[in-house]
Amino acid sequence: MPFLLSALLLAAAAAPPHAFDLKEGTLSYTVVHKLHEVKGTTHALEGRALVQPSGALRVQVRAKIASFDSGNSNRDEHVREVTHEPLHPYVQIKGSAAGLPLAVSAPVDVTLDGTIELNGVQKEQPIAVHLEPQPGGVRARFSFSISLDAFKVERPELLFVQVDDKAVIAGELVFAEAGK
Repeated sequence: MPFLLSALLLAAAAAPPHAFDLKEGTLSYTVVHKLHEVKGTTHALEGRALVQPSGALRVQVRAKIASFDSGNSNRDEHVREVTHEPLHPYVQIKGSAAGLPLAVSAPVDVTLDGTIELNGVQKEQPIAVHLEPQPGGVRARFSFSISLDAFKVERPELLFVQVDDKAVIAGELVFAEAGK
């Protein structure tokens, strides 16, 4: 009997993860200046999520810095300059969590142990994510703040006044089962 139990445990541990590919979504940043608010958005995203049979989740999403559009090409060029885009072309969000069901059947909130990479700097960041089931997948919504100074991003100025140090990163992502 111990052999059968060991074989079942090994088979369960060897079960493949449930994979989800990012199908569509938006990622945006918002910064505030005393005179106005600036929002840059991209739809050009890459990403994947894996849910292990144990409920352990790993997710990675990234976007090219050059793909963000604020509606002002001069401002977008300046963003590429202050984030050293030729050296660090992507902003990336990675995260993991435990206890997630293989299939999300009802809305659920999870907190990712996240890592943000921007301008060649990586910082750990808890990320609260709201998950909603979708046909063949899941929709994920999140929003969190970062410090531009912590990521060594030179804060833009207007009329000799810098934008606030805080930037809000938000996303709405739709993941579908891999291969579907």
